Amino acid sequence: MKTKSKSFTIIVGDLVRSRTTSGRQQLSYKIRSEIDCLCKKFRREFYAPLILTRGVDELSGVFKQTDMSYRICRFLNERIYPRSFRFAVARGTLDIAISSKDARRMDGPAFHTAADMIQRAKKGNFYYCFNLGFQFAELDLWLTESANLLHIIRSGWSDHQRRVAQFFRILQHPGTLPTRCRPRERKPDTVPGHRPG
Repeated sequence: MKTKSKSFTIIVGDLVRSRTTSGRQQLSYKIRSEIDCLCKKFRREFYAPLILTRGVDELSGVFKQTDMSYRICRFLNERIYPRSFRFAVARGTLDIAISSKDARRMDGPAFHTAADMIQRAKKGNFYYCFNLGFQFAELDLWLTESANLLHIIRSGWSDHQRRVAQFFRILQHPGTLPTRCRPRERKPDTVPGHRPG
């Protein structure tokens, strides 16, 4: 009797314009530091934590579920701005080195799907692609288009707008950002642009 394979959520990231990146040593330190923060904060979400797989150019990780996948991808891109990763998020099965819990060693249909999605994202100049195996494929398309639209909007923000957005995100969800990765918190009466009444 054939047993049903367990599904995982795979994240594969590819650093955009990595060959033209200057200061790679400093960028490597920044990316590794932010990945460490994410993996500590969201350790319960990971089956295999995010890890760089080719210098700073590529990363991969395996989630137990899909719930936090977009938030973690977005958070990493926000933290390494103005650089960014192109992400493919795919739901599917694995068949190699599952017990290792090391994304560099693991492989299977879900990784193949994510790799194909990264190539399509490069050709289409997308930053996020989703294939989560919904009953209706239109939902994956909707997620992909929504995430990319939000990325485009955020890319046009000024540094001031980014600081304000980060500040209010911390106020609304104080436990959602790793402490070491949080921007410096300000008192309510010193929010950028706020004048005490």
